[in-house]
Amino acid sequence: MSSDEPQTLDLFPALPRPSWGAFFDGVRQERSGWRDRDISERHRRWGANCTAVDLDFLLAELHVSEPAALVEYKHFRARPFNPNSAVFVALRRLDDRAGIPFLVAWYWPGSWAFRVYPLNDLARKHFADPKDFTERQYVQRLYRLRRLTLTRSLSDSLLEVLPPVDRRMPK
Repeated sequence: MSSDEPQTLDLFPALPRPSWGAFFDGVRQERSGWRDRDISERHRRWGANCTAVDLDFLLAELHVSEPAALVEYKHFRARPFNPNSAVFVALRRLDDRAGIPFLVAWYWPGSWAFRVYPLNDLARKHFADPKDFTERQYVQRLYRLRRLTLTRSLSDSLLEVLPPVDRRMPK
């Protein structure tokens, strides 16, 4: 296999999804306990009419102090998401108004492969709907959306490994 061809490592077995937490007065209770529990619990007291969401790892990708994209990063073991849920509809509207791409990117630590779901038309200009990427392919796309070119030295340092075969998107 040539060094330019993505490789496959089956580093992470598929695990069963955890069950949803209990609800109290229409508000989902904290499931993990490892985030800032105090503000999480306090906000839940404000009631179901004060909707909010605790995202996994929301990053604003920047370029020269301007937003370039909004990316919700999720560990490959994170529960599935509903792109039509209220939170993703709200974030999509926010990004559309800002004129920036919005996407969800699952990642596999170790291989640093990504599965990308573009959630607005601007994101679809840079990412197929949905698609698996090696680290190098993903970072190249992040550079392109900033209208930059990835340097050879950085490109050479990035991994060329796709997600495990049993978890890969069909072609």
